[in-house]
Amino acid sequence: MKTILCATDYSDNSISALKLADVLCDKLNADLHVIHVFDISATFISTVSLAYARLEEAAFNNHREKLDAFCWKHLNLKEAKKRPVIHVVENSIESDGILEKAEKIKADLILVGMTGSNIVKDLFMGSTATALIEKSPVPVLSVPFNSGVTELSTIVYATAFEEADILAIEKISQFAAAFNSEIKLIHVSTKKEYSGEDQMQWFKEMLKEKVTYKNISFEFRLSDDILSTLKAYLKEVDAGILAMLEREGNTLIPNLWHFDLVKRMKLERLVPLLSFHKRSIGNS
Repeated sequence: MKTILCATDYSDNSISALKLADVLCDKLNADLHVIHVFDISATFISTVSLAYARLEEAAFNNHREKLDAFCWKHLNLKEAKKRPVIHVVENSIESDGILEKAEKIKADLILVGMTGSNIVKDLFMGSTATALIEKSPVPVLSVPFNSGVTELSTIVYATAFEEADILAIEKISQFAAAFNSEIKLIHVSTKKEYSGEDQMQWFKEMLKEKVTYKNISFEFRLSDDILSTLKAYLKEVDAGILAMLEREGNTLIPNLWHFDLVKRMKLERLVPLLSFHKRSIGNS
């Protein structure tokens, strides 16, 4: 992992994401890029009569200054070995601006704050974090406002025992190796699902063949209330990050994964949520 891109809107919600991005870059020896996306039509709502080119130039200069000040305020740049690269982008759709820049700089990971506190708005209108989870070809780490994570002693991965999970776990092991973390794999089966333990044994054997990281453990839980069981497990093991695979279509365990568990966990805002999209996991 060489390049990490952190998106910010200057709000308090994005401070934790910026600080965690800095920690990850330090541990992984990666380059930190920080981006702010603005909509020029919403930036200048005034009666000032200026040519559009001058408005645009003023907007970019203003946001560069604000972004630089934001980084200086929340990162210890005086003692940093290298300063983050800042990017100011104009786009009416924030997630599109972030993804275009991520592609241009070949980002390996995108961090974003879990913005807002209005669950109804997040659920029905969509947020930047949700849009990134749905569209990003690289992993997205959504960080809650109150996250104070600086060490990742425990990384929890919620698995459905699919081959795509193994690719995601292989990528997660890069984080784990840097922090000497334990990766805890959890699968929650509904009471109607009788083959869960057999699938776990098959999955263990495949994982052993393809993932070299050794500090991995397995947990199998039986419950019809999957969301509550997963939330309780995160607290039980004091998880630093929850990692999940964004799935679509039919899966091996439709009762568990057919609904969008990733987005539901995002709304809970318990711990940083690292999401991989199944359709692009092999290319990220």
